Amino acid sequence: MQKKRAEKRNMAIPVVLCCLIVLSLIITFFMLPFFNIKEIRVVGNEELTQDEIKGYLSFKEDDNIFLINKAGSKEKVLNNHFVESVNINRIIPHTVEVTVKEYKLRGYVPYSGSYLFIDGEGRVLDVQKDITKPLPVVEGLKFNNVTVGDILKVDNPSAFETMVHLSKLFEKYELLNDVIRVDLSDVTDIHLYTGNVDIKFGSFDDANRKLLMLIEVLKTFDTSVPGTINLTADKATYRYML
Repeated sequence: MQKKRAEKRNMAIPVVLCCLIVLSLIITFFMLPFFNIKEIRVVGNEELTQDEIKGYLSFKEDDNIFLINKAGSKEKVLNNHFVESVNINRIIPHTVEVTVKEYKLRGYVPYSGSYLFIDGEGRVLDVQKDITKPLPVVEGLKFNNVTVGDILKVDNPSAFETMVHLSKLFEKYELLNDVIRVDLSDVTDIHLYTGNVDIKFGSFDDANRKLLMLIEVLKTFDTSVPGTINLTADKATYRYML
């Protein structure tokens, strides 16, 4: 009986050694320089640059593609409040693709000599001294506390909701670059401004029709000249203030 047990142990030793050798060869193979990262590809970014996103990653080119810390890198990228989601995928043998989905910047809200960068849901993405692209500046929101990354908490929620809805319509009708200021101090008497023109919008009621009228007027109206456009009636009226 003891002899049989000894024979089994003697047979098991070569099997274990064989497995260890095979495992060692596999590990050695995947550690070859052939699997070092040659390209980190960033896709989906708009506001953030590729270098900014790469700066959050815990790996770099020439690192082994199998040793990258995907979870840690994702967590660091998500620390930027512009980033809604991120995926990191290995493309064997030597490419890593970082796919970013950002919150879309829709406008700015004046705040203590700076601007809050706001997305289409009213989320505060950043606070900066200067605006970075031609998007509407929204005035008339009343608030005290600001937390970057959170939805802006305002004392006049109707104005806030109107801002969110208008932002989505501006995008739908490709007016984000045309309307440079929105005054929501009175949601029953909204004013839009483009160039030197004051656009009387009235309430948010029938907003789609009003914006379609505005698009037609802007095709021929010279916004560099002071003037007014009234969208509150069934038909748009406009005049220059010469």
